[in-house]
Amino acid sequence: MPTNASPVLSSSEPAPEVTSDSTHGSGHQQVPEHEVKAMLLRHGVDVPTGVTFGCAGEAAAAVRTLQGPLVLKAWGPGLLHKSDVGAVVLGLDATDVPAAAAEMEAALATKGITPTGYLVEQQHPGGLELIVGVVRDSTFGHVVLLGLGGVATEMLNLSALRVAPLTREDAEALVDGFPGAPLLRGARGRAPADRAALVDFVLKIAGEDGFVRALGDRLVEFECNPIVVTSTGVQALDARLILESNPSVRSDSTADQDFSRLFAPRGIAVAGASTSRSTFGNRFLAAYREAGWTENLYAVHPTAEEVDGVPAFSSINAMPSAVDYVVVAVPAGSAPDVVTDAADAGVGFVHVVTGGFAEMGEAGAALQDELAHRAEGTATRLLGPNCLGVFAPAGRQTFTLGAPTEPGFVSVVSQSGGLSGDMITVGSQRGIKFSKLVSIGNAIDVTQGELVDWLVDDPDTRVIGIYLEGTRDGSTLLRALRRARGRKPVVVLRGGSSVQGSVAVSSHTGSMASSTKVWSAITDSTGAVQVSSLEDFLSCLSYLQQYINHRPASAADGVLVIGLGGGASVLATDACDRAGLRLTPLRDDLRLRLREDGYGAGTSVANPLEVPVGPASPPTVLVDALSPVLAPGGQNYQDVLMHFNAAAYYNYGTAGIRPLIDTLHTVIDAELPIRVAVVIRNAEVCPPGDIELVNAFSATTGVAMYRGFDEAASAIAAAQRFDARRTAEA
Repeated sequence: MPTNASPVLSSSEPAPEVTSDSTHGSGHQQVPEHEVKAMLLRHGVDVPTGVTFGCAGEAAAAVRTLQGPLVLKAWGPGLLHKSDVGAVVLGLDATDVPAAAAEMEAALATKGITPTGYLVEQQHPGGLELIVGVVRDSTFGHVVLLGLGGVATEMLNLSALRVAPLTREDAEALVDGFPGAPLLRGARGRAPADRAALVDFVLKIAGEDGFVRALGDRLVEFECNPIVVTSTGVQALDARLILESNPSVRSDSTADQDFSRLFAPRGIAVAGASTSRSTFGNRFLAAYREAGWTENLYAVHPTAEEVDGVPAFSSINAMPSAVDYVVVAVPAGSAPDVVTDAADAGVGFVHVVTGGFAEMGEAGAALQDELAHRAEGTATRLLGPNCLGVFAPAGRQTFTLGAPTEPGFVSVVSQSGGLSGDMITVGSQRGIKFSKLVSIGNAIDVTQGELVDWLVDDPDTRVIGIYLEGTRDGSTLLRALRRARGRKPVVVLRGGSSVQGSVAVSSHTGSMASSTKVWSAITDSTGAVQVSSLEDFLSCLSYLQQYINHRPASAADGVLVIGLGGGASVLATDACDRAGLRLTPLRDDLRLRLREDGYGAGTSVANPLEVPVGPASPPTVLVDALSPVLAPGGQNYQDVLMHFNAAAYYNYGTAGIRPLIDTLHTVIDAELPIRVAVVIRNAEVCPPGDIELVNAFSATTGVAMYRGFDEAASAIAAAQRFDARRTAEA
């Protein structure tokens, strides 16, 4: 059944009995526990044997076939968390149930609660108690939680998440990776738990054909707390389900959109350029002319025949050739009329630079709705508002003067226009060559999800970056990330992930970011890399660009750190540990070889490998140390992190940074069968001429330079994450 189907169950299953509960707000309904368990049973989930009855007087007849120990529970309005109000009693015999029910009924009456009925079940002998829960995230849909059950879940939060629907690989990763996983192996004389049964249980709940999929968007919250896992299987002892009476229909993008003309338009028009002063529109015209537009570039102006040497027309329909892309840089109140003009002319894409919409409050939100309304029912798509637009060198798309013109294969979708400019400027200094970069701002029409989905299939894109603060098409974005897994590496930078950051996002784009845990679940299941700074974002993109064709040897394992200085190597190790990287120790025979070659006097030859690299060392010092390690029969690593102290080249040398450049050239010339990340510490001591020398070396060789260990470790981790998932055709 489709996720957004309205029936609660398939046509072969009866609809659940529901009971209103004001604690969940309008439109939410609590399903009685016994009904939930009946539904679970139909999905192959083991639940305790039990019976229900309406009042204490019916208890004796109802439980006569059950044998103790038994559990008595009340259900009905006000009894969502039964143990909190004394609506659960354990360890009863059948003969005890009538009195226990009468006592519970009286106690609940003092709290103003009248049970709808009672459930009596056979009590489980015990085992490892876990919780399996599902919540409906407003952005990405249903999220599955696995953790330690009972009080431990609430107090310690020992849990992990994945986004539904789960594949078997997802379920296995969830079971093996949640914080309580070591307990499954058994402890203090307890037999190991049945891991396979727990994986199957999770799939029955949230797999492709599981319980969650059958309920669709009606499912608001679901929880089994606890389930009991033993050496022989899994049983759900408790079950809670909240449904939406009238779930809203998801509006995520589903239609395939061809964005070719967005990135390579045949003609461009700019609205908002002035004949008397410099505006955003004038800057766009200048940038386009610099990018090579000598024809099919027009200005929209009510009276002028030309603006800054560019032909001007009062309407887009009057322009002599086809226009695929319109830049709207007029005041916010005038933008809807330009959109109407563009839609009437059959323009494919309208980019609204102007701000002053939903990010400015209710009045701006109303204007934004009007903007969207003007394009509804037409073939015109809106980019923005409140964004800088598109940069694509091959298609001569740009939004800034002085932009690089050489195309590459890194593509980025960014919610922020300002950061987009930073990415181009700083990224190009780091050697990043972009295929496409698009800023989407408030994203009232064209969204991150559909752009990323298109880039997954774009032959000119091999590495994808995303900056976002929130998204309204979460399931489309999730689908795109799942499609990219193993095919193209994806790096995600989120803004507003902190509490204070979330407030800033609300005022900046009118959207809220999803929780950090949900995003961790998404990246864990899709293989995307999540970073926390622009520096790490660009570091990952540059490293992935540099080594996109590199495939480590099948036996390659971990990272080798090499450089001068024990303290610096320790800091490098710490950074690698924070990034989840493994520093695999060198084999004993290789350590002996290195010591015989003169390395290791008072230093380490384990990993980190400390070598005397500096202004007085021979240029081949690194290659001489690495050659026996990486030679056939040596030890395969996935990556080498080299670190240098720029200050040493001035404190103990007279040639400036040149000896370091010579050393790095020998590394390149050696064509070592490994990825290399280079960290140059204390680069701020370098004079401008030496900084230019380092930048030129990086630009001409493609070797990415990092200012700190965390940047380099993040980049290496991104590459190794893709290694682990890379498909044969990638």
